Amino acid sequence: MLQTRLLPVSLIVAAALGLVLPTPSAWAQKASESVESVTSDTVVQREGVADDEVVLALEVEDWVETKTATVHVAADLAVESGRFGAARQELVSTLQGFGAGAEWRIVDFGKLGDDAGFERWRLVAEARVPEATLADLAGKTKDATKPGRALSVASIDYSPTVAEREAVVDRLRARVYGRVAREIVALNSAFGNRTFRIRMIDFTTGFRPEPRMMTMARADAAYKEGGSAPAGGLVGAEKARLSARVVLAASATGG
Repeated sequence: MLQTRLLPVSLIVAAALGLVLPTPSAWAQKASESVESVTSDTVVQREGVADDEVVLALEVEDWVETKTATVHVAADLAVESGRFGAARQELVSTLQGFGAGAEWRIVDFGKLGDDAGFERWRLVAEARVPEATLADLAGKTKDATKPGRALSVASIDYSPTVAEREAVVDRLRARVYGRVAREIVALNSAFGNRTFRIRMIDFTTGFRPEPRMMTMARADAAYKEGGSAPAGGLVGAEKARLSARVVLAASATGG
């Protein structure tokens, strides 16, 4: 009796379809061709003529001065229940009455608790105040203190404002642009077959508070000699420094 051997189903199907299965070495060859194809497609080649470049590192600085200060006034209130809104508005009106053209705003407030039918609140108001009027501020807050309301100067900050800083930075940028323009003229004059242009300017800005000792010394000397103390004697100042990395470029063919 003959024994029947059963072939694997995959071989039967392959034989029926007339397929030829690739050998392992054939698979390896195709994979290698695929990698070579991807590699050849990702090659990046430079087109056009390379530029000549000149890199400059420039640094300029100037003073940022201010004749105003950011002042915070703290107020402790004890008001009847439900009358906090009216007391807050009265406080703002009192601060505006200090004069000097300052515009006061409530920047923080919180309820401390209740005591015998009264609510206790603490508020902080802020304004940019001219330096010339700061000497009278402590006295004005003391005069505005009354039963149920205590005022005091919490802090005085002589740091320049953002607008004052930006104005100085604008001037420093203009100085850098002028320096770059002169450099381009010099390069084009030295290399007649090139026409240089600005490729990039990268700015970095920094501010550092620095006391102006000479200015304060001169003011103090003038005061001791019998003169009046200048209004700007307590002027706040910062040193603004602007660094610039400048790249000038010209086509190697003179374009």
